[in-house]
Amino acid sequence: MEFIWEAAKYTWAQYDYGSNLKENLEVLKTQMRELRTRESDVKNELNTAKVMHGKKPKGEVTLWLENVEKITSQMTTIKEDYRQVGRHFLRSPVTLGKLVVKKIEEVAKLREKGRFSEGLFAHLLPEMGNMPTTKLVGKTTAERNLEKIWESLMDDEVRSIGVYGMGGVGKTTIMTHIHNRILQSSGIFGIAIWVTVSQDANIERLQKDIAIAIGLEFSHEYDEIRRSVKLFQALKRREKFIIILDDMWKKISLEKVGIPEGTTCKIVLTTRSKNVCRSMNCQKTIQVEVLSREEAWELFKSKLGADVVLSPEVEQIAKLVTEECDGLPLGIITVASAMREKDDIREWRNALEELKCSTTEIEGMNDEVFPILKFSYDRLKSESVRSCFLYCALFPEDYEFSPDELIRYWMAEGLIDDMGDREKEIDKGHTILNGLIDVCMLVRRFGECIIMHDLIRDLAIGITRKSPRFVVKARIQIRGSIGIEEFPEDADRISLMRNVIEMLSGEPNCPKLSTLLLRENPLSGNISHEFFNRMNSLRVLDLSDTQIKYLPASVSNLENLHALLLNDCIRLREVPSLAKLKRLRILNLFDTDIKEVPDGMECLVNLKELYVQSAEEANVVGCNSLVLPDSIVKLEMHDCDLSSLPCLSHLQRLQTCDIWSCSSMKWLLPIRDDSTITSLPSIRALSLEELPNLRGLCEGVLLPGSFASLTHMTAHGCHVLENLMSLELFQHLQCLEYIDIQGCSEMEEVIKGGEEAMVEEEGYNSINNDTILLPNLRFFQLFNLGNLKSICKQVIICPSLKWIVIKGCPRLKKIPLSLGNSTSDVEGKIQGSKEWRDALAWDDHNTKRLLRPLFEEEEEEDEDEEEDEDEEDEEGEGRGMKRRAEEDLEEVASTSRQW
Repeated sequence: MEFIWEAAKYTWAQYDYGSNLKENLEVLKTQMRELRTRESDVKNELNTAKVMHGKKPKGEVTLWLENVEKITSQMTTIKEDYRQVGRHFLRSPVTLGKLVVKKIEEVAKLREKGRFSEGLFAHLLPEMGNMPTTKLVGKTTAERNLEKIWESLMDDEVRSIGVYGMGGVGKTTIMTHIHNRILQSSGIFGIAIWVTVSQDANIERLQKDIAIAIGLEFSHEYDEIRRSVKLFQALKRREKFIIILDDMWKKISLEKVGIPEGTTCKIVLTTRSKNVCRSMNCQKTIQVEVLSREEAWELFKSKLGADVVLSPEVEQIAKLVTEECDGLPLGIITVASAMREKDDIREWRNALEELKCSTTEIEGMNDEVFPILKFSYDRLKSESVRSCFLYCALFPEDYEFSPDELIRYWMAEGLIDDMGDREKEIDKGHTILNGLIDVCMLVRRFGECIIMHDLIRDLAIGITRKSPRFVVKARIQIRGSIGIEEFPEDADRISLMRNVIEMLSGEPNCPKLSTLLLRENPLSGNISHEFFNRMNSLRVLDLSDTQIKYLPASVSNLENLHALLLNDCIRLREVPSLAKLKRLRILNLFDTDIKEVPDGMECLVNLKELYVQSAEEANVVGCNSLVLPDSIVKLEMHDCDLSSLPCLSHLQRLQTCDIWSCSSMKWLLPIRDDSTITSLPSIRALSLEELPNLRGLCEGVLLPGSFASLTHMTAHGCHVLENLMSLELFQHLQCLEYIDIQGCSEMEEVIKGGEEAMVEEEGYNSINNDTILLPNLRFFQLFNLGNLKSICKQVIICPSLKWIVIKGCPRLKKIPLSLGNSTSDVEGKIQGSKEWRDALAWDDHNTKRLLRPLFEEEEEEDEDEEEDEDEEDEEGEGRGMKRRAEEDLEEVASTSRQW
């Protein structure tokens, strides 16, 4: 009975599938339309997210779309089968009805799954693809910069790299190439994270930018520490990654941001300031250099257009235009783009003139290049530093500064605070100078030479057209006589240096003018007497290297003058009274033809630096009446009549003294009534050269403390000098670093024995000690001393010695030096015949062992001419060693004659 009932239900169901086929098929079509509508919405959403945000669908979404596509294909077959029912007996209504009912159930399930309540997209770490970048310009320079960075990245020992250079030099372009190379080099880093650090960046901003880059969501985290923890944990889960922080302007704590430091993470930052690299503790620092001349020209041509052919005349000007951009890619690209399709030679000549005169209206320069460069200027840390930077624009294009020269201008102008200590002021100046170099506003080239990039100079001149008001017409071929038209009333500083100006006429009204640079002009027609009457604020007057014969009387009224620079005025014979110039700090009379020192020298109570030299040895400066103010810190006197040298003993602040070619000088410190004063206690560098009648440092007795600060002692060509100094003085020179004695033909002892007693004072060592300790002595040179028999009767312990040169001392019997426990290498040369070297006596056998590698046999020449040439070579080599040693010393007295 049960079996019959089941059979009846089966028969009815079959009848139901067949009889309801049409209705069920309509239900299926309706549901399919709704499913296809959902499919279309999902595909549109996926496509938009992919294009706009690079998002990817979840796996279930992909499978759902495949199933929808599959059932859509099956619907086509079902529709066709329905049309064929009852015709060819291919499918019975019952069988097709069963299939339709089944598909209704499947579509219902797909519609339900298509809701995707948890979203369509996979929560994956965002993959940053190749960044758009321009072609590297400058095949050699750019590729060299790139490879330096890449090699550092590949070095497992280097965890952090700083890439710095001036604005527009191509740092970001190089780093985009680095980023793309990382992506193409699978397996090196798991991920490369690029974050552009804005100038006003802070910890929160940087945290959010990195979070976005790695797909981390913490938009609702308001606490810096909580964000840091989440970011740290997210980054630590990555096996190996690199973070590129582009365009940093200041130090940011990576620890506070949440960036882990360790073997799995490398940091590369780009910045305009080398100091940022230091403050971020970068293990490797790489400067991106400007392009060479050839590379700059290739870039310029490429930006003009590959198919552009310039006429020979235009090409010649175009190359000069390129050179004005001074290798800066941004400037080259901007100028080339502005000059594209220009074939009129007049337009090219105008562009060159504008670039040379810093008045450019070339399209893009003011909008694209200068704003980038000016941003660096605006970020300089103080108004004082900005003023020092702008001051450099007074000098001609490509002018090569020495650091000392530039710093002295700054000091004289008052841009460095008067600390009452010249050495501290110079230290401050070097700090400012190094800071400007670090941010690429100035460039150090060829050793100590400082230059200003052409476009940076253009920027500075542009800034100073308004406030402060500069008039810069340096090296532009101004000729003849000029008057008040070149001296605007509102000018703060004026530079007319390196022109062909013959005469200055009139009485300009420049009440604000503080610097006037007239150097390297003929001025053979001289200057009108009233010219300086209305320049009451003038601080720096530079008339050096001109042909003036006398200064106008109005110079005597410049009561605010700090620096009067008259060096290399070889025809100058007369200087008016300086009695009113009580604020004068620097007076340079090098290579002048004056017969007498200026009147009123004793009134210069703030004078710190004095330079006096006759242009010709026959025209000496009489110094009999010269009274030096005790404020002097640096003194240089060359080719002067010093038969009665002004007293130096009272110069308690004197730090540098340089006396050359003064044939009448017999004693540095002759006997005076003030012999009870400690002599020259602050002097650090003393140079005595070509003084053929010099007998010694002091004619009388020296008090303890005299020369106590001396670090550098030089004596060259002092032919009657029998010894350098007494043992009593020598043993107390604990600061001494440098001894250089050359060509003193009568010298028999470097250090004279204790025959002359020094005034004894409690606390000073007895001269009977067998040893003398000079803990700081680093350089010791004796050259061409034919009569030298003894260096010192005591053993000189010098554990810091780095250089020693002994040559041309055939009568020397003993080297009484001891390096103590030092095991470091000493460089230099000890040269003489084999017999001489073998006969040398030593007080310290360890020192002999350490110095033995420096022994060289003296070469003998058959011809007198060859001997002379060899002597010249040896002197040159000695000078070379001297220079290298001076560079190694931390503080070397400057011998620059710029002032």
